[in-house]
Amino acid sequence: MKLIVKLMVVLVLLLAGCAAVPEAGPDWKPCGVPIPAAVLEDLDAARAKAVRERECTTVEAPLDHADPSGRTIELAVTRIRSADPDRRIGSLVYNPGGPGASGLDLVSGMVARYQALLGRYDLVSWDPRGADSSTPLSCGPDSGDNSATAMPTTDAQWAALGVAAEAFATACAKSELLPHLGLFDSARDLDLVRQAVGDDKLHYLGVSYGGQLGAAYAELFPDRVGRVVLDAPGSPTRTYRQTLLDQAAGSELGFRQLVTRCLGSKPCALGASYGDALMKLDAFLARLDRRPLPTGRGTPLTRGGAVGALTIGFSDPPLWDTLTRALASAYAGRPDALQAFGDVFTGRRPDGSHSNFGLLNSAVNCLDYPDRITVESVRAAMPEFARVSPRFGPISGLLMLTCAGWPHPGAGRERPIVGRGAAPVLVIGNTGDPLGRYTWARELAAGLDSGVLLTWRGQGHGAYGGLNACVDDRVADYLLTEKPLVGAAC
Repeated sequence: MKLIVKLMVVLVLLLAGCAAVPEAGPDWKPCGVPIPAAVLEDLDAARAKAVRERECTTVEAPLDHADPSGRTIELAVTRIRSADPDRRIGSLVYNPGGPGASGLDLVSGMVARYQALLGRYDLVSWDPRGADSSTPLSCGPDSGDNSATAMPTTDAQWAALGVAAEAFATACAKSELLPHLGLFDSARDLDLVRQAVGDDKLHYLGVSYGGQLGAAYAELFPDRVGRVVLDAPGSPTRTYRQTLLDQAAGSELGFRQLVTRCLGSKPCALGASYGDALMKLDAFLARLDRRPLPTGRGTPLTRGGAVGALTIGFSDPPLWDTLTRALASAYAGRPDALQAFGDVFTGRRPDGSHSNFGLLNSAVNCLDYPDRITVESVRAAMPEFARVSPRFGPISGLLMLTCAGWPHPGAGRERPIVGRGAAPVLVIGNTGDPLGRYTWARELAAGLDSGVLLTWRGQGHGAYGGLNACVDDRVADYLLTEKPLVGAAC
């Protein structure tokens, strides 16, 4: 519970104040934003001081990296100085994934998980291009959460979704930033962040999509790769449809893991058995199809909202007891706690306003994947999604609709990701990960010229940072010592 409180508080309160960049280089200044007490409570004095004194700046980047002398955008960058400057190795750049998640919002809240690293590195992060604190992507005032909320069942409903997708694409087409939000655009930005902190080599920790980003950096700049950890990365070889099918199957796994935990301490609020829990969830989702539940958070809880909330909750086992209580409360007609989980993904704040995370996430996915998506192709895919995941599959498949009629069709990654000549890159895969499937990590490690796979037989999304001592020790050996990097299993 402590972690979600910290991250939610950070998401709401930790708005970075950033300074302009003079021609001579970044002008680092205090961010000037109070740090919530919940972020600091598990830190020692030196680390708490470092977080309170967090610095911010902005870095100029080309709008189009193919035209470096053309128009520019701003990247908001932040750093937390090492708690032990005398033993400092350099800077460790952190990306939380998404795509589109705000490093400025999340980095302070993650210090509790990465305390060992802050003893040897400055912890650095940034808002990727298109995110709110950098030059933001906007598709108009109503583009914060564009995902479908319920399953269409009639021709008219499918047609209405097609009209909405076309309108969304038309609004987004007005943004000059839109064609320049893909994986390799951000990887080139990452090299500008490296330059801003003054390091010759990039030391990096990327989680989820941040793992793909680190791999793309190794492909573009293999000679600048320092110590790089890619935790629960996506696979650059899959289509959007394949990716969503994999994640839908992962959500079914996540629910089974949640119920198994719950049944271990009876009575279980989700059901007397796994079969009973499935029937209760099915009945609840059907109830939401008939009538969404009103909440005190500005929007009702829909099937889409419930599926999104559960998917987010499955990713973090320390929160499973909280998620169980939230789901049980929603069954009883009190959905606010469950809605709060989903709000983390949609970017909806408690006051009803939105960050642009959901919009940016859609835009990047539509640019990164090569799929040619139409309303008809999405509708035709629904039976496959239902077979893979009866509860989570169809609503997950509808995410593809945001790319229907997209003004800049996805071309996929601009080149294969190999990283030939890069220093060893540590790739971490979790066999029980519902979102970053283990097969993806295995594929990425095998595809990288210098990839080394660390396997954890665990649960939840990601593996590093206080979840497993074996994983933490292996990562510490790599990032904090001169020990050679070797593959292993935990």
